[in-house]
Amino acid sequence: MLPLRTAVSTSAGLASAAINFLAAVEVAQLTSGHWAWVAILVAGVLIVLAATNFAELNGLYPTAAAIRVWIGRGWNDQLARVASLVYASTVLLVMAADAFVLAQAFGQALPHVPGLLLVALVVAAISAANLRGIRVSGAIQDLNALVLLATLMAFSLAVLWHHPLPPSLPRAAGSGGFWQAVAVGVFIYVGFEWVTPLAEEFRDARSIPKGMLIALGLVAIAYALFTAALEALYPGARGLADSFTPQLVVGRAAMGEIGYWWMMILTLTTAGTTFNGGLSTASRFVYALARERTLPPGWARLNRRLVPARALLGLAALSLALAGVVVASRHYQLLINVGAGVESLMYALTAVLVLSLRRREPNRPRPFRALGGRYGIAAGGVIYLALGVGALLGGPGLLAPAGLLALLLALAWGWVRLGMPRWTQGRAHVQRL
Repeated sequence: MLPLRTAVSTSAGLASAAINFLAAVEVAQLTSGHWAWVAILVAGVLIVLAATNFAELNGLYPTAAAIRVWIGRGWNDQLARVASLVYASTVLLVMAADAFVLAQAFGQALPHVPGLLLVALVVAAISAANLRGIRVSGAIQDLNALVLLATLMAFSLAVLWHHPLPPSLPRAAGSGGFWQAVAVGVFIYVGFEWVTPLAEEFRDARSIPKGMLIALGLVAIAYALFTAALEALYPGARGLADSFTPQLVVGRAAMGEIGYWWMMILTLTTAGTTFNGGLSTASRFVYALARERTLPPGWARLNRRLVPARALLGLAALSLALAGVVVASRHYQLLINVGAGVESLMYALTAVLVLSLRRREPNRPRPFRALGGRYGIAAGGVIYLALGVGALLGGPGLLAPAGLLALLLALAWGWVRLGMPRWTQGRAHVQRL
């Protein structure tokens, strides 16, 4: 049912969470000059390598199961099940971290209303809309992504028109600062590939690879412009490090109350893109796992509008519960690091899968081919492996993100090796009776 524009809006929307504004501040701090926007564009070039890996794999096997099928065909079925369960959990982590940032923004705009309550109302409204079918959720995604990217670009250009960046050299380019900024900039694009579980919903399977590449270009332009505007007002991001809502601070500094509410509305659209896109794509992925009994098959049931309602509502409830824990503990950075680490490791794994499937299935038609050749793909995999390890070891607390990932892996492995076989056998015995 879905056209190319929804592939673009879903991919761009999932990569445009509210936490991206915090990442832009960190990039500006690391560059210590006026070239943070260059670091974001360089990061965009790197992420395109991963996008072409996903494009080739999606062309081989366009399915809602996505990474589950690709790993199973290119490596090992049991690893595919474990990795898929951990990968699905990252959507919950990102949505919970985004809910924390949104709660802070809502708390500033409406101080007498709990921010988490407003986030819950937004999630409930988006869930209700998603239950009405993929056309409705696609239209919501198209509208939100258009408003988000267009108004962010317009705001940033207006700021730069009145506060142009002074000419300067990239003072951090000769040191590690610039490349650290590039590494952080990569995480601005994280989540773009989650459009692949919607493969069974598109009129043309080629829409997904095309949509991902177009979306990455739009996200690169929008956030590079915003980072440049941020630096024009706050060189080196000084004065923004302690803010959970730097976009609101920048909006007020640029245009007063008009700018503040402009950025507040823009922040609300990130809720629409992140939660709507996350629930619509992750519910299809969970549906696919349940369809093959990696997860309880009840989550594979469709309502009369062909929506996996139980999977969708279950994910919404879990994301809100986790968001409540994050708001209470304020450890949102832990979730961001784990999510970024898992995504980067998955990008590295896709490089392995592309090369493996080229060896195992050389004659299978490939509508798209990953860029870089054998050595370029391998080099990209090494880069993403390093980024993933850095994210897992660079978070709050000694080895805290790595420890949380180890716990997720242990739970997933335990379910696949112990829980899933016993549960499946028990269900089969009940059905025979």
